[in-house]
Amino acid sequence: MLRKLLQYSEKFEEVMSVILFSLLVILCFMQVAFRFVINFSLSWTEELANYDFILLVYISCSLCIQKGAHVRVEIIDLFVVGRGKYWLDQALDLVWTVFIFAVGWHAVAIAEDALMIGKTTPALDWPYGWVYSIIPFTFALMTLRLIQRLVVRHQLWAAKQEHL
Repeated sequence: MLRKLLQYSEKFEEVMSVILFSLLVILCFMQVAFRFVINFSLSWTEELANYDFILLVYISCSLCIQKGAHVRVEIIDLFVVGRGKYWLDQALDLVWTVFIFAVGWHAVAIAEDALMIGKTTPALDWPYGWVYSIIPFTFALMTLRLIQRLVVRHQLWAAKQEHL
């Protein structure tokens, strides 16, 4: 059951990134078309494009974690091999996981405070707390992907150790 859920969830970030990017293109096109063709500006498209872009960036960060495409210093990989590389990669990903989790955890409090204040966005009239909840949601997703990465790397390493 858990394996099937994980298989379906592996495409989540990819599908969401495509949808969010397509929406961003449509919103920007609408803004330009209305401003220069119809000579009328839509304020909500600009605001929604901003929030869409923020969500797109963080969802894409989770996708990069999943695919192992994040920017990192690779010179260390030339000097550290074997067991040392495994432990170094695990330690770095563990530190990264703790950091991402801590940021997401603190962002929950910020989103809750924003919901309690009740202030809304200018054009869309959405509660700021819902906009701020992008951070805890996406950072929880990144934490999940980092934990998956730690587990998969350990499983591969353990299987390799059994064959030696």
